[in-house]
Amino acid sequence: MVSSQRHVEFETVLRDLLDSPAISGGRKKLARALGVNEATISHYLNGRIRPSFETLVRIADHFNISLDYLVFGERPRAQAEDDPAGVRAQIRRAVVEASDASGRHLDMVTRISRRLQAKIDETARALIEQSENQGPVGFVTDAEAIGMEACVRRMRIMTRLFQSDVNEGEPGAFMDVVIHNLRLGRPYQYLLYGEGDSWRPSVEKFRELVTHSGVPVELSRENLQFRWLSQELVSSVCILDLDLPLIKRQEPILWERHQDNISPEGVWAYLSIERPDAQGGVTIEPVYLQSTLRQFGRDWASAKPI
Repeated sequence: MVSSQRHVEFETVLRDLLDSPAISGGRKKLARALGVNEATISHYLNGRIRPSFETLVRIADHFNISLDYLVFGERPRAQAEDDPAGVRAQIRRAVVEASDASGRHLDMVTRISRRLQAKIDETARALIEQSENQGPVGFVTDAEAIGMEACVRRMRIMTRLFQSDVNEGEPGAFMDVVIHNLRLGRPYQYLLYGEGDSWRPSVEKFRELVTHSGVPVELSRENLQFRWLSQELVSSVCILDLDLPLIKRQEPILWERHQDNISPEGVWAYLSIERPDAQGGVTIEPVYLQSTLRQFGRDWASAKPI
């Protein structure tokens, strides 16, 4: 004889019992009777925890109901006489079935998660390989530049404008990542081209925004440096000393796209486009990277602090 499989209704039955106006005290009273906190009762209701056999018995006693009704939502059939052995067998079976159901659900969730992750990785790699999903070769969008900057050990900037960080006295697109890095103790060196007097209001506003963001003063003083140099600059340049393990872990797509232009020491640089009608930049190829670093070193050494 084949018996039909019964569906576990424990969470539904428990919720109905606790919500019943005929039963006072609700979760707090049940938690006190079981010697647990109310969070555990919530876990029972949401199926995150299955109660032990002893707890099931205590819950049934608390509400004066049968275990069949508590576990399966089935009203007890009239019995000619008590059958303790039969009751114990039913309880054991109910507990096993409840445990099996929980295990099957967890296994299903795990398998679905693995397949979704594999599909996401596959799609991401396909997008990398499709040239139409990228800008021109060597082009860097603002979103890419911000993602790369979030993985630096140090930032060096040569510029005639603050547009990306501070724009008309308000935080620019890059200010959030600058604040994030300063809080982590990652230094910024701004080499500003032009006259010092013209730069001072912008630098003061920059420091004010950093202070208001909650960056500790000692970190700001130590890691945020400005120097000015009365010279011309053809284009703004951003030099990133990257934390290679971090970028491989945190931005694997950007790493795959730009790794050919990152030096073995983890240095990557790009020309920044700072115009209202154009955003992003162009990667500096390795053949020009060393001369860029030399120019920054020379100019920084002769520049004056603000």
